[in-house]
Amino acid sequence: MAVKNVLKRGFKAKAERQALEIRKSLGLSPWSPLCAFKVAEHIRIPVYDATEFVNSSSSINILSGHSGHDSEWSALTMWTKAGNRIIIYNPFHSQARQQSDVMHELAHIICEHEGDEPDENLNLPFGLRKYHVEQEEEANCLGSTLQLAKPCLFWAKKRNLPYEEIAKYFNASADMVKFRMNITGISKRRYINKKV
Repeated sequence: MAVKNVLKRGFKAKAERQALEIRKSLGLSPWSPLCAFKVAEHIRIPVYDATEFVNSSSSINILSGHSGHDSEWSALTMWTKAGNRIIIYNPFHSQARQQSDVMHELAHIICEHEGDEPDENLNLPFGLRKYHVEQEEEANCLGSTLQLAKPCLFWAKKRNLPYEEIAKYFNASADMVKFRMNITGISKRRYINKKV
């Protein structure tokens, strides 16, 4: 059964523009790799390693996946008591996963999603927010677009780079590269192999 697209009309095009605007504001070319942590710094969002909030060995074991299963907890955005937004991420995931997770959380902030109120009983790595389908789809779209904007994909496609090499260059997962190549239709385009 197909999942209905809940993105508003024009959202994908807006996400592409935002990805380019952020690169430009950081002095990067449209096809440059974009670091989520630098974006966070640029828009003044503090980002914290979850181990700064966890002090029990059992929680660290779960967060790191040493408890016998992989930790699925990735990241969250929340309001502090002082009224500021922060991002907390799982440092035990791969660098590519961390980039994707933090981009996703930044996308929530850029989209001005409400976010969660401060929780005095935040229990990392189990802290969860309410799930809003439309907001999550917007964050998925914008987060992945920030990481791999169309100019990045065109740049790689023109060079006939394999997905693994594209993933390494942009610090993304090969699955993310495949997803973006397919959803943008760039995977179906053909180019003469030449340097641009």
